[in-house]
Amino acid sequence: MNHNIHTLSFSHFKDYTAAKNEFAIIDYPAFIGRLDLDLHYKNKFYAVLLLKDAAGSIMIDDRKYELQPGKFFFINYHQVYFLTDCHSVSGKVLLFSKSFYNHVYTGNKMIKSDTALQNVSPFILLTDENTADIEITFNELHKESVASQAFRKEVICLLLKVFMLKYIRNSSNKNLVSRSVDHKKELAYRFQDLVNQHYKELKSTADYAEKLSLTPNYLNALVKGSIGIPAGQVIKNRVILEAERLLIHSTLTVIQISYELGFSDNSHFGKYFRSVKGMSPNSYRLLNTVNQ
Repeated sequence: MNHNIHTLSFSHFKDYTAAKNEFAIIDYPAFIGRLDLDLHYKNKFYAVLLLKDAAGSIMIDDRKYELQPGKFFFINYHQVYFLTDCHSVSGKVLLFSKSFYNHVYTGNKMIKSDTALQNVSPFILLTDENTADIEITFNELHKESVASQAFRKEVICLLLKVFMLKYIRNSSNKNLVSRSVDHKKELAYRFQDLVNQHYKELKSTADYAEKLSLTPNYLNALVKGSIGIPAGQVIKNRVILEAERLLIHSTLTVIQISYELGFSDNSHFGKYFRSVKGMSPNSYRLLNTVNQ
C-alpha cells in the first residue's frame, strides 16, 4: 500500500455531483476543504482547476507549478499532485470521468473519446481575452449542470467537449493532440491504456501484442510510428514514471517500491531504474525530495 498517496473518487464529492459519480463542478475552497494538504493525491477522474485569485504552488508528478490568476491546470488519471500554501486561492474545480466524456458519440476522431486527452498540457496561462472566451463556455457548462431539463447529460457532455477543445487550443500541446486521430494512432493509444492498467505485472511488448491480437514486431513499429518511441520504451517509461511518483510522493522504502511495481527483487528494480534515469532510486529520491 502507498503510505501517503491517497486516491480520490467521486464518493468524496457526492454532494456536488451533477451526474452520479461522473461529473461535478466545485468551488475551489470546498474542493480544498475535502483534502488534507499534508498528503499527496491521485484521482479516479479528470480534474481541471480554474483559478481566480491564486497563490501557492502545485506539484504534478515531478514538476512544480506556481499558482497564478488566469492559469488553468489539468490533472490526468494516475497523476500524483501535492498542493502548497494555497488556502487563499479562489476559483472552480471541474471533475469528470472517462465514461462521462465518452457518453455522447461523435464521428469526429478528435473529440469522440477521451484518447484526445492523453497528451493534454498540465497547464495553460491565458490572456484576458482568452480567459473571457473559455469562461463563457464554462459558465454555460455550469448553468446546464444545475438545471433539470431534457437531454441534460447529453448537453453537459457536448459542452464539456467544447470546453476541453478550447483548453487544448490554448495549450502548447495542441499539435501533438491533433495528430492523434488516425486508426494506427488509436491502436497506439489502446496500447497505452493497456500499459496504464497492467504495467505492474506485464513488462514485455509480447504481452501487450497478444492482448491486441498483433505481433510484437508490428506493435513496436505501429507505436514508434505513432508516438516516436517503440512499445518496449513506452512500457519502461510508464514503470519508471510510477517509480518516480512513489519515490517523490510516498514514504515507501525502495524495496517496498520494487515489490509494489512487480519486481521480484530490489536489485532488478535498481538496474531497471538506473538504465533510464542514470542513477539509483535512492539517489533520485534524495535529489527530488518534497517537503511534507
